[in-house]
Amino acid sequence: MHLSGFWRRLLAYIIDALIVGVVSGAIVSIINAIIRASTTDVAGIGTRSGLISLIVGLLYFGYLWSLNGQSIGYMVLGMRLIRTTGAPVSFGLAAVRYLLIYLSFALCLIPAVISAFMIGLGSQKQAIHDAMVGTLVVRTS
Repeated sequence: MHLSGFWRRLLAYIIDALIVGVVSGAIVSIINAIIRASTTDVAGIGTRSGLISLIVGLLYFGYLWSLNGQSIGYMVLGMRLIRTTGAPVSFGLAAVRYLLIYLSFALCLIPAVISAFMIGLGSQKQAIHDAMVGTLVVRTS
C-alpha cells in the first residue's frame, strides 16, 4: 500500500474545493435571489455562504468518501481514503473528517499548516484530521 503525499492531496483538494465552491455559490445565489438579499448585508451573505458551503462540503465528501473512498479530486489523481485498518470509511466518519478539515482552515490556517507538514514529513502521511479519525489516503495507481 503506497501512501499519498502532500502535493497530490493538495491538488485533489483544490479540485474538490472548486466543485464545492461552484455548487455552493449557485445555491447561495438562488437563495439570495429568492429572499432578495441586500448587497449591503455583507455579514448576512457571508454567514449564509459559509453555512451553505459547510453543508455542501459535508454532503459531497461524506457521500463520495463513504461510497468508494474517493471524491472527484481523489478519482482524478488516483487516491482512496481508507481506515487505518484497511476498512472502508462510513458516511459519518467521512463527514467528521471533512468538518475537521473545514475547521482547520477556519481557525486562522494554523492547523492546516501543521497538517501540511505532518503529511509531508510524517511516516504515515497523516494530517491532524486523519490522525483524529483514523484514516489514511492511499494511492490507487
